[in-house]
Amino acid sequence: MVLLGNCLTSAVLCLQFFSQLASVVVDDVYSNNEKRFVQYRSINSHSAPAHSSAAVPIRFSSHASTGLNLKGLNSPTLHPGSIEPPLAPGNYRLYSMRFCPYAQRVLIYLARKNIPVEVVNVNPDMSPHWYLAKSPIGRVPALEINGRVVWESNVIVEYLDELFPTNSILPKDAYEKAHQKILVERLSPIMNSLFEFYSSNNPQSQRQNDNSVHSALRNAENLLTDSFYGGRYPGYADYLIWPFLERLQLLTLNPNSQFRYFPGLHYPKIGAYIVRMQNQPEIKFTSRPLTHHKAYLDSVSIGRPNYDFGIYYSGI
Repeated sequence: MVLLGNCLTSAVLCLQFFSQLASVVVDDVYSNNEKRFVQYRSINSHSAPAHSSAAVPIRFSSHASTGLNLKGLNSPTLHPGSIEPPLAPGNYRLYSMRFCPYAQRVLIYLARKNIPVEVVNVNPDMSPHWYLAKSPIGRVPALEINGRVVWESNVIVEYLDELFPTNSILPKDAYEKAHQKILVERLSPIMNSLFEFYSSNNPQSQRQNDNSVHSALRNAENLLTDSFYGGRYPGYADYLIWPFLERLQLLTLNPNSQFRYFPGLHYPKIGAYIVRMQNQPEIKFTSRPLTHHKAYLDSVSIGRPNYDFGIYYSGI
């Protein structure tokens, strides 16, 4: 079963996804990271000709530094009562939430393809009224150009490959393209087992879910036949599964889990794969520190999601 490709509501997603981790103390382990400001990149505005259709891509350079194409990655979240920011014709905008793994899928894709995009972060739990007109149930991510809106992360990334075929991440060959999509389907037990893992509420179900995680990791280990699931270089399957792997290090912080190291000695290929992925520029640009993930989850656990954690460091 493939999971939904969006964050419908961040609180529901993250409570299912990390409900048992919100109270785990990791500040001592990662204290050095908290001493730094979160720095985010911006790009100068570039004029783009107006187009009547989203099917006509804007001009862009495929040789610019990774991430310089994304403006507003860490912009403050817009809530009910906010005014919709103007969007010039022919420009792309991604509606996102900074801690949504599905939105991160699209951000990785955009960074790799180097498509100029403005990122607007919105509250997916209580969306602005103008955003509900674009995405009726407030889901993120959503991509807009010329009044046309596309949502669902897997749909958006395929849409981008169709609009910008010169650096398509999905293979051009129909069979290879189908195989990448099959890999995402076959790797979905990683995500599914994590949802089950964090919804367990007693030691017995915890042990059963640990076994499910091991089963999913064995499956992922066997499916990895090259440096990446895309072959010698990261591909479609890698980018769609990575946001969940990024968060897997939190597994080791759950005192009720048998996972003390991830992925552990039993999964050497996955361990080496994670290191290779962490060294990719598009992954480095879109990843967030573990302390930020934990702080966001702490805020969710008390019913006050802090979507803007880490944008400004308070020093407190």
